[in-house]
Amino acid sequence: MITARLAQENGGKEMKKQSETTRRTRRIFIDAFWTLVKEKPISKIAVNELTRRTSYNRGTFYEYFIDIDDLVANAEADLLDELKQAIRQVMPESGSGNMIHQMASERADSLKTLFQIVFNAMNEKIYLLLGPNGDSAFFPKVKSELLPLVEDYLPLPADSPYFDYLLDYINSAMFSILQLWNERGKDLPAEEVSALMQNLVLRGLMAYLPETNDVQE
Repeated sequence: MITARLAQENGGKEMKKQSETTRRTRRIFIDAFWTLVKEKPISKIAVNELTRRTSYNRGTFYEYFIDIDDLVANAEADLLDELKQAIRQVMPESGSGNMIHQMASERADSLKTLFQIVFNAMNEKIYLLLGPNGDSAFFPKVKSELLPLVEDYLPLPADSPYFDYLLDYINSAMFSILQLWNERGKDLPAEEVSALMQNLVLRGLMAYLPETNDVQE
């Protein structure tokens, strides 16, 4: 009995050790991928570059990933999980009822909160994927993953015929502005960019056009 229990405990420890090794090796390859994306487009990244960066051989790479596309999919899935977790940490739970309804009744405050949450959750890896070296298929993934999280922040009834259009517009506007801001070396203060996104959605382009009393014929 004692021998069997010890064998079971040792087996459990060995499985845990193998699992930790698997996670660590997988993470090393993914970290090397993120480093390479800073240097070249994803389409130009090859397995041999990853093995050189990690000091593992090709056989080890294929133990964990089918190919480069599989590694990219895993890296993006991890990143989306991190993004959603970051948003959930500061976003009221959908079951909090009163908070959600109160924010929905205050249209401007609701959208400002949404912008601030997404803005704060953005990180370098997201900007890399949205940039010229990134993955054009990543943006639709971000939108589809974020929609269930941010729907309560759109101040329209869910049964409105415009709901999906406005939700897509807000998401596209936010990420387009953030992508350009990043490509330009974050040339504006973060507070100004956040205010810009809010004003464009809440007040439109007219908020930034010079006021004039002249009427163009």
